[in-house]
Amino acid sequence: MSLMSWLQAKKSTAPGKGSFTRARKKFSQTTLPLISPRRGRRILRREQLFAVVRESLIRAGVLSTSYEFKVLTLDATGDSFLVLIDLALPAQAMPDEYLLEIERWIQQSGTSRHEMHVRSVYWRRKAVHDQVGMALKAAVTAQTRREAVPMTAEAVPAPTASRPMPIPSPTAIPRPTITPASTPTQSVGEDEVEAFRRALQSVASPAYRSPSEAQAPMTVPESHSDFAALSETQYGKL
Repeated sequence: MSLMSWLQAKKSTAPGKGSFTRARKKFSQTTLPLISPRRGRRILRREQLFAVVRESLIRAGVLSTSYEFKVLTLDATGDSFLVLIDLALPAQAMPDEYLLEIERWIQQSGTSRHEMHVRSVYWRRKAVHDQVGMALKAAVTAQTRREAVPMTAEAVPAPTASRPMPIPSPTAIPRPTITPASTPTQSVGEDEVEAFRRALQSVASPAYRSPSEAQAPMTVPESHSDFAALSETQYGKL
């Protein structure tokens, strides 16, 4: 066998080996992980709950630098969860009753938006030296339902079958009382109004007395600085 025939010889391939190699290469080039549908559902439901928790904390005025949270799945279908939140805020900035309000928001949003059941939310405050960030304390009370605020007898609507009476909330912000101004208003006289109208209708005086004065070139001010009398600097004379 000559050298040229040995170099030009084709490799003999076993039957079925080429298709197996192509299938293996195609499998290795895929970018999607192969997971079961049940596990994919759990991952999707966890992502939905992540968004619910973040939106509830932002609604309460808690900044993202002030908390960390985890989500635990309690069933195989991803319909029941536990939420664990590490809060880096003292009790003065975020009282415990506000945490109960945030927990209620998380449970209601999860049930109404994604039909998931958040059994409970566990809170843990970090140590004093680990407390960072801040919170808008008034945001919780501002976001609570205003139906619980007591109103006057004239403003209270009659209960109907389609509109039940609201449930009072302990953290609802009270409605501000509107009191009329005690200081009397000062009326404007007719002479003041007439003077103001005349001032608006009057033509402004021109900046120059004549057109020739407006076209005259501006004179450049003469410099009176005597640089010769100044002392020398490290870069030489001025």
